Amino acid sequence: MKLGILLTTSPENENTNTVIEISKAAREQGHDVSIFLMYDGVYNVNKKEFAELIGKGIEIAICAFNAEQRKLAKVDGILFGSQYDHACIASDVDRFISFG
Repeated sequence: MKLGILLTTSPENENTNTVIEISKAAREQGHDVSIFLMYDGVYNVNKKEFAELIGKGIEIAICAFNAEQRKLAKVDGILFGSQYDHACIASDVDRFISFG
């Protein structure tokens, strides 16, 4: 199964920990996970526990426009993309969850 997740809230929000735990649990069960970050959700790339998801085989993409607005530097292993990438994730997964 492929799981897609949209996260739009900043790291202080409980949504971040929920996304981290759901993503890890899904990967442990052999599911593919793709996460798209936008709005203040792009700040999650600076959270250590969130960035560690890349090493677990989870694909992370963020809205480059939102990252540029917030003066975020590029992060290795994270796609700085667009709403097109968001749409591709949403159309390619079996389940899509949104946290905002």
